[in-house]
Formats: sequence, C-alpha cells, structure tokens
Amino acid sequence: MSTKKQIFFIPHNHFDPVWRRCFDRPAKKHGVTVRSYAEVEELVINAWLELAPEGLTYDEGQAAVWRKYLERNPDRLEDLKEHARNGKLNVVMAGETVQDSNMSAAEGLVRNFLAAMPLYRELVGEDHPGLKLAWLEDAFGNSPNLPQVLKGVGAEIACQTSYRPCPDSIWVGIDGTRIYCMDQIPRGTGCSWTYFPPCDDCKGAGCKTCSDTGMKVTGFTKASIQLALNNALEQEGDRVLSLPSTEEALPCRELLDLAAEFARKHADEIELHIVNYSDAYREFKAWFEEQDAARDDTPTIDLTPAMPGCMVTHIKLKQRIREITYKLIATEARHANARWEAGHSEALDLANAWQKLTFGQFHDAITGTHIDSGYDELVDMLDEAEAAAEVDTPAPTSSGALEAVSAFPATADLGNFRITYDLEGILAIEPTSAGSGSIFDTERIRSRFRRPVRIGELTIEADIGDAWGMRVSQGENIASNSSLVFLGDYHEQVEVSSEALRWTGNYENIDEAVNRLSWTVTLSSSDHGRRLDFTTDVDWDTHSKRLRVAFPLATDDNTATYEVPFGFLERTFDQEKISYDDFKINTQEFPTLHWVLKKLDGKRAVALLNKGLPCNRYNDGCMDISLVRSPERHAWTS
Repeated sequence: MSTKKQIFFIPHNHFDPVWRRCFDRPAKKHGVTVRSYAEVEELVINAWLELAPEGLTYDEGQAAVWRKYLERNPDRLEDLKEHARNGKLNVVMAGETVQDSNMSAAEGLVRNFLAAMPLYRELVGEDHPGLKLAWLEDAFGNSPNLPQVLKGVGAEIACQTSYRPCPDSIWVGIDGTRIYCMDQIPRGTGCSWTYFPPCDDCKGAGCKTCSDTGMKVTGFTKASIQLALNNALEQEGDRVLSLPSTEEALPCRELLDLAAEFARKHADEIELHIVNYSDAYREFKAWFEEQDAARDDTPTIDLTPAMPGCMVTHIKLKQRIREITYKLIATEARHANARWEAGHSEALDLANAWQKLTFGQFHDAITGTHIDSGYDELVDMLDEAEAAAEVDTPAPTSSGALEAVSAFPATADLGNFRITYDLEGILAIEPTSAGSGSIFDTERIRSRFRRPVRIGELTIEADIGDAWGMRVSQGENIASNSSLVFLGDYHEQVEVSSEALRWTGNYENIDEAVNRLSWTVTLSSSDHGRRLDFTTDVDWDTHSKRLRVAFPLATDDNTATYEVPFGFLERTFDQEKISYDDFKINTQEFPTLHWVLKKLDGKRAVALLNKGLPCNRYNDGCMDISLVRSPERHAWTS
C-alpha cells in the first residue's frame, strides 16, 4: 500500500432548480430576460458530457433536473446510462429535489424520494451505487428525525449537509436510526459562486454574441480549483477529499489540467484520483463501520435550525404545501378504499401531482428565498398538484353577525373558554369548567414592558438582514428590543358575536419602513369547543421588519416540546447561543411542524398549533411565533 497522501478530487456543480432564476420559464423585468435554470443546467451537463470521456466525473441526483434535461435532450439518455455504468456519472439519492426537511410534512419527505424512483430506475437502475448516498446540500438545517427517512429509502450515508454539519461520522436520529455522515471526512474546498448574467448585447433575449444562450457563460475559476487542491494538501490525514465547487460555472478542461499539474508537482508526497462521491464512500466505508461500532445510541445534537429567517417568508407557499399534501393523501386513501370494496386493483395515478408538490418542497422554494417570477411558477405548479386532489374544500367558518364593543373590559364565551378582552386584545383566557385556572399570565412579565402584552397580540420589530436569518442585533431579548411595537395599541375597533371576536388595526404613516400594514385578528372556537382558533389576515408592505404573535404563559423556564416530522423533541432557548455576526447561524428560533407544547405544571399545558408558521421561540415566560418578515439586503434575494 502506498504511503503517500491519497487525494480524491471531486469537482461539483450545485444546482438550484429555483432561486435566482425560474426553473423552466424566463424571468423578465425592465427589458432584461433572465434565462431559466433548465437552460443553465443543460449547458452544464452538456459541458461535462464533452469531458466525461477524458475522465471528468459528475454527481447530481435531483430527479427534476434530470427529467427536464432528458425532456430537452432525449437523445442523450444512452450517453448518461453509459457514463453511469462506467462511473463518470453518479446519480445520488436527492429525490425530486433537495428538500427543506423542517417545513415539509412528514409524508412529503418520503414522497420526495418515491417521486424520483421511476426516473432513477430508467436512468441508472436500482443497484446504482449513488443511490446509497443521501444528498442534502444547501438545506437550511436538517430534521432530527431525518436519518429515519433516509434509511427507509435505502440510503447508507448522508453527504453534502450544510450550515450545521453533523459533529461526528455517525448521525443518530431521535428514534435511534443511525446513518453514516461524510461531514467529518478531511477535505479541502474551493468555491466559486459564479452566476451567468444576461448577455450585454441582447439583454438575455439571445444573439450571436452569446450563441443564443442569452447569458455570459464562464467556466470554473482557476483560483477555486487551485484552492481546493492546496487546501486538501494541507489537511491532516492520509486520505483527503478535494472539492472544487461552483453554482453555475461550466465544467472545463482546467479541472483536469490543473489536477494533473498538481499531481505531477507533488508526485513525491501524494497520489491524486479523480473520483465521484460513491468512489469516496467505498474508500472510507471500513472507517465508517469502525466509527459506527464505537458510537453509542445517544441522538445527535439538533442540526436545526439553520437560517431560521427563511422559515417565515412567503408564508402562503408553506401553508399550501401542507394543505395539498394532506389532500393528495386523502384522495389516495379514498380511491384505495373504493378499489378494495370493488375488488379490483386499478390504481390512481398521482405521480405528476407528487412531483409538482415535492418540487415545491425544494429548500429555496418552500423557504421563500426565490425571485418573484419563481414564486409565480411555484404557485402554478402547486395549482396543478392541487387540481389532482379530489377533496372538497370546507366552507369557511362563519363568524356570525359582529357588533362593535365600546365598554371594556368585556367578556365573551367561545366554546369551553371565557375570554376577557379590551380594545388592545385578550386579557385572560380561562376554561369555563370549574377549578381549571388560567393558563396565561399577562401580568407576570408586566415589569418588562410599559403595559402587559395581550394574549395572541401582534408585534412588529426591526429585522435587518437577508432572507436567511437576522444579521443585526435588535437587543438581547424581547424586553430590551427598543424597536418592538405592540400592535394592539393601533387597534381601531373590536367586534363580537356568539361565534367570534375580531380586532382590526392599522399601522401606517408612522414608520418610514412601513408602507402599508393593516390587519384583522379573528378568534373563534373549534366545533368541539376545546380549541381556540386565531386567524390573522395582514395587508403588508414593509422592509426590514418582522411580524410576530406573542403568548405570555404562567411559567419561567425556557424549554418547550416541538413537533418535527415523525417525532418531537424538547428545545431550550438560550440567549448566550445567539450570534449576530454576519452569516452566523441564529440557533434559537426553532422550527416546528404543526405544534409546540408548553407544560405549565402536572395538570396544565398549552399547545400552539400552526398551519405553516414554523418559527417559534419560548423565552422567559413568553412564547412567540413569527408570521412573516421582510428583510432587506440588496446583495441577496429577499
């Protein structure tokens, strides 16, 4: 065996099916056309195909990317199959797209992979080694129960996680499922986040200058390739990965030439191999088996949140993803029952609907970190998915005849609860059953504010940064945030009926960062009377702001229980763990799938359920949920 350092060289193109571009349509604004990702991906894949016979490898597994490429280039299918057989193409287990695993419904995470399986079978077959590699690149945190999903679809190892990497080589989910993880393999990286701007001559329309691409197309930068190689050489260990990567730049001959030159220059100390990720996994698999044997069953630390700000942008997409997921499941179940009763096996084909839906679970889609034209494209795709679900939409619940209230405090009975309220909001919620006691405590934190925060009251505060997370500190906690405004102070009226309470408010011509902000908050009871439903409608045009809703509770500690896909876990707010440095991760705004539970004592608890509002905090007696934010940083999508 050679005593030289083994460097495994893996060039990589990161594909976003939707973010700065649309997936399969042009984006046009101010006379400029931004060409689609489908066109960029086609250029990149074709450039690699030209170099594959010379040894250049390629890793990509998003089925949506390959399906669209083959739709545009059906004659290249056999070429792709041949390169998959000879190891130049490595189709990794990414599913339809690389998902956000916090906001997608649990079933949606599984369907992401199932939707991709027919394409995988056609392209590479069931035994392709890349399908053992779960691809999570660029997802904004990973659910603590994701190992269960990945193992369930056949993956053995997770690679290319981001932002909050796994701290060791074995990732253990909260249910005990274990999966290998590449995050701790020694590596040298060199990144060139190069994007193709519109052609100067044609403004994206297509002309001779740009070979009708509409773009100024470039290849990998020499600096990024050399950086990845030099960083790998400096890493400790006898086996190291070298990862030059980019976002749009074309694979180019420099990748091969510079690697060969580097190998010759350091021939006395290294051996360099151009490989794919499956090759690297085979090289390290025995090491992973040793690590697994030594690892106990303690679940890995929570790798979420990361970039929590994006969890509260474009809320409608998040709500629709969940709603359509459950509609499709219900449609399948109803048809399966009908087939069972009729004694035949004719299946309902919802494959296209699930492809469209899981495309919408892509991490830059469901999070809302995309351009406006991309939003329109996503909405159209979700419309198609929803049209396939044969479920009647229930009629909206009536609030009854509402009448304005002018004398305060006032009370109203909704379901099993008595509500005490005034113009600013809710003062108390008490069960009507004797001896239950109040679960909220607006007075307990009164000393921190000029007045008690109301139960379910909207607040607005400064939130300066980008679409991924807060970047500028607005104070150490909610009490010291000088920008915080209680919007109950701007209520114009409160109305009541036998079924509901409704507050309306307006916050305009007050703050230069608020062009338009008006709202209604409606409180009603569920049909069975044991749940209170808050519905908030907002007309919102702001910049660098965040809208939250606050719930003061009768307890002091900062721990609550959060639902995640296929499970739940306790999370504790810790102010000391928050960093406001540029591009540091705010780890104290926690995503939740549907509910957060706060136990008050042995008999009382409160659960906050949501329809797409996954960013929560529980800090010093106050639970809040972020509804929407409008961060502004001109260098980034927002």
